[in-house]
Amino acid sequence: MSRLFGNYGIAIIMVSLVVNFLILPLYKRSDALQEQERIKQKEMEPWVKHIKKTFKGDERFMMLSTYYRQQNYQQLNAIRGSLSLLLQIPFFIAAYHYLTSVNLQGASFLFLKNLGEADRLIQIGDVSVNVMPILMTLINIVSGFIYTKGFQLKDKLQLYILAGLFLVVLYQSPSGLVLYWTMNNLFSLLKNVVMKIIEPILEKKKAKAKEKTETNAPANGMCGKPE
Repeated sequence: MSRLFGNYGIAIIMVSLVVNFLILPLYKRSDALQEQERIKQKEMEPWVKHIKKTFKGDERFMMLSTYYRQQNYQQLNAIRGSLSLLLQIPFFIAAYHYLTSVNLQGASFLFLKNLGEADRLIQIGDVSVNVMPILMTLINIVSGFIYTKGFQLKDKLQLYILAGLFLVVLYQSPSGLVLYWTMNNLFSLLKNVVMKIIEPILEKKKAKAKEKTETNAPANGMCGKPE
């Protein structure tokens, strides 16, 4: 890996970018399915709340089952809301096994002196603070904040809990592995900025331009030369 790019750090970044670009269509499809699931749940929410408030026990279960059947909704569809999280798991496991099997001892990259060990960038007395996992988590939280704008609280908590879990799991991990996952989170952040902020703005401008064109079209059509 380092022979191709000349440095393990650059190689890790390039592998992260290649993997993320390859699975980008899967993420976009996952996001579309999640959006469909959220819209459907929002439509059903008033009646679901009413049923849960009015009925109890087996009667509540039967009423909910009947309502879901009338709406052509299966509760297994709720898994769609976790698709993007489920997609991350196999890639995390593969990256973890691969990067922990590669001998990164002694390999350095920028301010990371040893990619085979935790970064220990800040030393406070006898206590070492690993900065990269914290940076990785902050990027993940910002990305999640942008992605979950307008979501229900439970959906937001799901992403924030996952960010905290990755912080705990990777805090003492080799900085090479943390670098890989930090790049993944950075890619996800840029993707969310484009899809959740930039694209809606461009679509609004496009819609306004189209509306303006359609409004002016009849008036322009009447401006020909008189016979």
